Amino acid sequence: MHANERKRFKPVSRVPSRMGGNERPFTVSLITATRDRHECLVQRLPVWTLAGFDEVVVVDGTYDAGTRARIQQLCERFGAVYVPAPLRLRDTRSLSRNLGARMATGTWILFQDDDDDAPVAIDTGALELAVQGRDWLAGPIGEIIVWHRKAAFLSFGGYPEDMVAAEDWIMSNRARAKGVGGREPTWFQGSLSFPPPREDPISRVRNSFWYGLTLLLFLIRCPKRNEVIAGDARRLAKQLRASFGEPRRWMYIAIGLLGRALSPLHCAVVLMRSGTSALQMEPYASWGAVR
Repeated sequence: MHANERKRFKPVSRVPSRMGGNERPFTVSLITATRDRHECLVQRLPVWTLAGFDEVVVVDGTYDAGTRARIQQLCERFGAVYVPAPLRLRDTRSLSRNLGARMATGTWILFQDDDDDAPVAIDTGALELAVQGRDWLAGPIGEIIVWHRKAAFLSFGGYPEDMVAAEDWIMSNRARAKGVGGREPTWFQGSLSFPPPREDPISRVRNSFWYGLTLLLFLIRCPKRNEVIAGDARRLAKQLRASFGEPRRWMYIAIGLLGRALSPLHCAVVLMRSGTSALQMEPYASWGAVR
């Protein structure tokens, strides 16, 4: 689909921001963290870069040098900003998102996963009105917050980089506690869906381990601990049901249980690095901050 085939929205006049009258005009950076997902970006980058965002930032944590080069070339081809993430054995999605936020030039940032549906065209006028006096925007039923004023997001600390289990829940809770939020408008016209990415056993093993390793830290921090325990039980039950007839899935479960067994060691490392404040329950911030 070509750019001239898409409906463009007329911008509205610039509105004052909560962060002060000297802030730059409203601009939006879309940020996606990826690792070994060249095929997902091939499908989405042409849509993202023509949808009306001021920039698209791709933060790449891929290990393989050849795949990294292909992703970088793809970004250059479609005009996206390519940011190489530090190579780490551990899961780096929070690190990559935070790095993308720091590198973004937009006054507002939108986080998208590399396997999300892609919006065809965004209504910048509706967004600009909605962000007036706001630090973040949430969906109609209180989903995880993905729209942030960049300055506010960074001042809140961004995603906790020592977590993989529900790091976005903790980040959203902190944003609700410290900022003023609003509801997302109808900000896009149409979206494109794509087939799910092929299953990568190495990625699944890695994700299962790091999720299990940081689950105890989430349990310590989260004020809704009963929900954490119940949610993890449902996750394990779902994995068990899916494993019948597929021995490989038993490996994912075993690796996840190993991570859970080692999670006290992870908490000890967090304690040594960040002190006792990192191992305290965080007060729950309700959605009452949405105005």
